[in-house]
Amino acid sequence: MEKQAKERDPELRAAWIMKLGEWEAHQLVFLDESGVNLRTGERKYGWAKKGNRAVVNTATGMRENFSLLPAMNIDGYLACCVYKGAVNGATFEAFVEHELLPLCNPYPLPNSIIVMDNASIHKHEVF
Repeated sequence: MEKQAKERDPELRAAWIMKLGEWEAHQLVFLDESGVNLRTGERKYGWAKKGNRAVVNTATGMRENFSLLPAMNIDGYLACCVYKGAVNGATFEAFVEHELLPLCNPYPLPNSIIVMDNASIHKHEVF
């Protein structure tokens, strides 16, 4: 049995691809959040010489979480902020309003189309 995202809609995807074809790369700004902590780089598997066990030293105890809000265009990072803990709708809105929008332009100029996924923090009444 093949698993498929319940939000997947072939007609909406086709419409998105058609719309994407109308824009030029210099117009696009991609915005997404990411989280990291000290365990982000930990591996569950590794390689060692035959007969030896792969060993990794790791810090114990509580790990602080950090959230990143980067906005990128074709030339690289346009804006990026790091927050301690999780990002909520208000933090996301403040980043867009105060950090990102001042660097964007009216359509159809460069940096005029902001592309983001449908994460719940993006679904604020302002957007």
